[in-house]
Amino acid sequence: MQIMITNHFTCAETAKLIRQSLSEAFSGVKFSVRSRTYSGGASIYVSWTDGPNAAQVEAATGGFKAGYFDGLIDYQGSIYHMMDGQQVCFGADHIATVREHSDAAVQTAIDRIYRRYKGNFTESGLIAPTVDQFRSGELYRVQVAGLHWDGASNVQTMIHAALAKNSDRLKVTHSKTASRKFVTHDDGYSRACGEGFCAVKATGPVGIVDAN
Repeated sequence: MQIMITNHFTCAETAKLIRQSLSEAFSGVKFSVRSRTYSGGASIYVSWTDGPNAAQVEAATGGFKAGYFDGLIDYQGSIYHMMDGQQVCFGADHIATVREHSDAAVQTAIDRIYRRYKGNFTESGLIAPTVDQFRSGELYRVQVAGLHWDGASNVQTMIHAALAKNSDRLKVTHSKTASRKFVTHDDGYSRACGEGFCAVKATGPVGIVDAN
């Protein structure tokens, strides 16, 4: 019986693969991809300004995660992949993404919101908010008639939501590097003892696809 050997990537090697995948998927966008190892684990931090939204970037980076966390039993589990015909384990348990926004992007979001809800702002005796107000967090205290009634939503959260949805592209370019890998299985402990996390799902009668 042939024994399959698992190739373990370091956190830095995993970061390099992620950097290449992002370069292929989002041409022209400058990403910062930093790796960090510490006692008990490793993480990769991805940051960029404007460009694609977080959901689009996370779709490209999430498939490189080597771990999952089950909060029900406070357990950190493992996820395994195949890459280029070989069983692999990537080197980062966590991959965090942080998208920054330029003043121009913030102003565009503000303009869009104000145009749509100008009547509500006028009814509340408010003029268009400014980028400086957003940066300072002042708009967390500003609520608009007919829009905010739950005590939690406000003009600041409206702008954050508009920024989160905005993207400079409708379609993400296929990444050859990212397509070289797919999830095969996890360690199964969460399904046996925890909340039932599963890293893969079947696509029809047979087959496994990358769930990340």
